[in-house]
Amino acid sequence: MMNTILLIAKKEIQIAIRQRLITALAIVIMSLLSVALYAGYVAYDQQRTLIEQAHEDNRKEWLEQGDKHPHIAAHYGTFVFKPKTILSLFDFGLDTYTGTSVYLEAHYQHEFMFRPAQAHSSMIRFGELSAALVFQVLIPLLIIFLAFQAFTQERENGTLKLLVSQGISYTPIIWGKILAYLSILLTIVVPFFIVAFVLSALVNDSDSIPDVGLRVFFLILIYLVYLAIFVAFSVWVSIRSSTGRNSLLTLLTCWILFMIIIPKTTANFGESFYPLPSMKIYREAIQRDIKNGLDNRTSKTVREEKLKEEYLKRYKVDSIHKLPLNFEGVRMQKGEDYGNMVYDIHKDSLIDLFNRQNRISSLSSFVSPYLAVRNLSMGLTATDLNTSIHFQRETENYRRELVRKMNNDMAQNSKYGEFYEYKANKNLWETVKDFQYTTITGYDILSLYFIELLSLICWGIFVFVLLSYSSRKMKLVL
Repeated sequence: MMNTILLIAKKEIQIAIRQRLITALAIVIMSLLSVALYAGYVAYDQQRTLIEQAHEDNRKEWLEQGDKHPHIAAHYGTFVFKPKTILSLFDFGLDTYTGTSVYLEAHYQHEFMFRPAQAHSSMIRFGELSAALVFQVLIPLLIIFLAFQAFTQERENGTLKLLVSQGISYTPIIWGKILAYLSILLTIVVPFFIVAFVLSALVNDSDSIPDVGLRVFFLILIYLVYLAIFVAFSVWVSIRSSTGRNSLLTLLTCWILFMIIIPKTTANFGESFYPLPSMKIYREAIQRDIKNGLDNRTSKTVREEKLKEEYLKRYKVDSIHKLPLNFEGVRMQKGEDYGNMVYDIHKDSLIDLFNRQNRISSLSSFVSPYLAVRNLSMGLTATDLNTSIHFQRETENYRRELVRKMNNDMAQNSKYGEFYEYKANKNLWETVKDFQYTTITGYDILSLYFIELLSLICWGIFVFVLLSYSSRKMKLVL
């Protein structure tokens, strides 16, 4: 049986090579992959250089800001930059939309700035040319033109009946054709995979994304499964179609559904079912809760008065001037803690809305394998929403620790009412460690995209069942 499969695969490869359209499409796909990889690397190299330089400059500015009051230093603040990972040259993901830097200072959680999408035209909504886009959208189109006549042409020429009359069963014919198309695809994509491995090995990116090799392995495995599903599905459609024209129209319709209609529809459903508040309403709600209290009864003034009474009672004094520490620093830090709690509540609520929207996309991957691979690809290349949220939380933790150090130093080393008299120096600035970001591990990312992984498995089982069933029923369509 294996010899029969190999012979049929060899025949299909020879036929595909003779078809100029397939050869032309293969050349176009290889060219697009090469251009996308080169453009991605150039963008990665430029942005990484700029980010590293800006990071060094801001760290230097923080350390050399001179002697000043710690609270002024907390407002002087610093910038934090999202590192550009080597895998982002393959899949740009959401990096174009999530911003590259954020300003950290006391009292405020600023939004990320310098989103590359802001510099693009409205055409950015259709995506940028990346290697991931070629794999997810264009190579399946090549598969369609490669396999839509897999059985219709054999049936129309009468060669299928000839093969069967010689004692060859339908099963090796089906798998021989699938093996042939997969071999052609591997010839196109394997050189790209080799280059990807070499780049990931040459570029030292272990500080921000330590498990690059593991992620590349999972990416290759997932994309191979994705392409194999498309090959098997295309062959099945050809089996069930009466003519090559019908097969091509069916496959192109499915391609449009998988790549355009279903993703756009699920995105619209997510926005309709779980609408996001405007930035103005979101910010106003946060400031209102900080000012009036989460219960709308314990205002900022009330909270500060209770804090004052608590410290006077704790240290058994009748005036804040007699406290063994600067109450102003204590008050500021308590205000920071309360504001952080309010921010966390509102931000968690906002993230929950994002997760609910994305869950619709995840569940829709059972209808469109493109959605499963798109989400998994962004996750493994650290350009997805989960990685962005993780980075934002890490930067916020860094901001809070910076402000806490400034307020605590103010409370311990200065006197109440003498704000401008006390000045800290570089010794304090150096206690704030340089910010370094490490992404979520590859295994943790895959656990976050369990639904997408399950949908790919289900798609693989589904097309296998379809092919097995059709191999027993092919006599009905001869």
